[in-house]
Amino acid sequence: MKENTSRFNWLDLTKKSPGWITGFIAFVSAVVGFIKLWQGDTSLVTAVLLVVGVGGGWLGCAYLAFKRTPPLVEGGKGTWKYPRWRPWALAGLVIIPLLAAGGVGYNLYQQAQSPAKVIILIADFDGPEPQKYRVTETVLARLRAALESYDDVQVEALGQAITEAEGSVTACAEGEKRKAAIVIWGWYGVTAEAVPLSVHFEVPRPPKYMPELGPEAKGLVQTMAVAKLESFTLQTRLSAEMAYLSLFTVGVARYAAEDWDGAIARFGDALNQTVEPVPALDQSTVHFHRANAYYHKGDLDRAIADLDRVIKLKPDYAEAYSNRGDVYNFKGDFDRAMADYEQAIKLKPDVAWLYINRGATHAYKGDIDCAIADFDKAIKLAPDIATAYYNRRISYANKGDLDGAIADYDRSIKLKPDYAEVYNDRGLAYANKGDLDRAIADFDKAIKLKPDYSQAYNNRGNRYADKGDLARAIADFDKAIKLKPDNAAAYNNRGLVYVDKGDFDCAIADFDQSIKLAPDVALPYNSRGIAYVEKGEYDLAIADYDRAIELRPDMAEVYGNRGNAYVEKGEYDKAIADYDKFIELKPSDAGVYHSRGLAYRYKGEYDKAIADYDRAIELRPDYANPYYGRGLAHKMRGEKEEAIRDLERFLELSEDEYWREEAEKQLRELKGE
Repeated sequence: MKENTSRFNWLDLTKKSPGWITGFIAFVSAVVGFIKLWQGDTSLVTAVLLVVGVGGGWLGCAYLAFKRTPPLVEGGKGTWKYPRWRPWALAGLVIIPLLAAGGVGYNLYQQAQSPAKVIILIADFDGPEPQKYRVTETVLARLRAALESYDDVQVEALGQAITEAEGSVTACAEGEKRKAAIVIWGWYGVTAEAVPLSVHFEVPRPPKYMPELGPEAKGLVQTMAVAKLESFTLQTRLSAEMAYLSLFTVGVARYAAEDWDGAIARFGDALNQTVEPVPALDQSTVHFHRANAYYHKGDLDRAIADLDRVIKLKPDYAEAYSNRGDVYNFKGDFDRAMADYEQAIKLKPDVAWLYINRGATHAYKGDIDCAIADFDKAIKLAPDIATAYYNRRISYANKGDLDGAIADYDRSIKLKPDYAEVYNDRGLAYANKGDLDRAIADFDKAIKLKPDYSQAYNNRGNRYADKGDLARAIADFDKAIKLKPDNAAAYNNRGLVYVDKGDFDCAIADFDQSIKLAPDVALPYNSRGIAYVEKGEYDLAIADYDRAIELRPDMAEVYGNRGNAYVEKGEYDKAIADYDKFIELKPSDAGVYHSRGLAYRYKGEYDKAIADYDRAIELRPDYANPYYGRGLAHKMRGEKEEAIRDLERFLELSEDEYWREEAEKQLRELKGE
């Protein structure tokens, strides 16, 4: 009988196509492995299936890609040939590893993502007669009732017990598999006289700021009377404590996310779960965290109320005194803040931050020497805290010790080289010393570290203006305003540059905007007054100076500027009254004596004018203008030699071409030339 050569022969396929068999097995293994991985199963079986699937598939493709068939006639001539599916096999060699890597990577990414809800996983409490004592059911019911108003929290039952032998490793593994934030498990026993109870409150990935819980939440065996179990008192207390701990933990997670309202709500609900002390977490800790949330929210009175409660519950809680001191500082109640810092230091005298905080309060109160002493103490305790140097520099600067301030900035930068604010502030210190190039270099560094630092652009703009580089100054003020459109100071400063450029309308528009943004700040009114004077609109200028003085009656420069406006109007007595007030507030300013001397000279009171010019020159011997004014006063009194001497001295000091020409005219007249 003739053999049917067309019949399909599996045995022959197995012999001739091991690549196909390998591929089939690999495909099935890979599919099953990826399904299990997708379901969150990361066991050894899943790993083996994936290795077999991916590795086998790749080897199968390699076999098919490089297998060659012999010539059709044995021993005949011809070339060995690759199978026709070789291009697909070659593609598989590349695609399979890429797909495997992508699949595993995506799974790892998914595993790393936080679930949409905070999951609290409750294991069955291991113990006798669970249907009678209903420990697990009571805890589940209480937790679900306590958390039902929060749609971002979900309570799930594990449906099985975790024994003491399995322990935390198993609990955390179950929590990881289900992406649970909290896993609660434990056991209880019943003897003739007592009930031993062990509770584990596991937080596999504690949120930031989560405090350490007491041993009662870590399996410490507690013994209670059997009657408490029989009467369900134990179950009620346990469920209340678990709800309390769960709500607190969820509150800390909201706190870490800076959701202050969410944190406050959960901390409040935690405190409502039980009035009895909870050994695993004292209620003072919950009040402390809620106080901090209130502080960050800006609700200072409620923050103080919670800190009062903390201190009542725990009178030796130094951090509570320190934090309450911070709140009082923020409210401007420096005496109460000082009292709290002193109590905190009494409880913990070796904590550097307490001295830093008290030092800042001394500085706020104007007691600079005591502030520096506290910062010194903090630095002695913790030489590597940059903030201590940074704060001490403020006190040095307030004392006028710019070198001391800069030295502390240097130390701060050495300890914290990426602190943009320190470079900005050191730049201001250099500017106050008149070292504009170093100041600009520091502002450059601050901007490099913090490109959106509006104030650094504003400060650098001021320094460019001081150097006369008005174009760069305006560019910096433009950038400061772009970054922070409500930066009233930048509008004011840009307006002053426009005044220097002679563009008074643009200047006034900027001052208008500054006043709109900060209507109760005196400076932009004073600045706009300067622009109005330059435009010859003296009444508008005086109205602005009046408003500035109303807001800041201790601002000497405004009186001087209003006096100048009165001089321009010819109202010399009003001008002199303003200069008198300026001198009362700032008696060592040479410029105002020169201005008052000018008013006296215009009034024809040459003796008083000369006395003021003398005082201006005494304060600033290289100040050119009072020599010119005194020379004219001497001329009006007929004191020719004195007049010539003063005008010649003016020419030695002044570089102003217009007034030099005027002085030379006066000299030629005096000398009869």
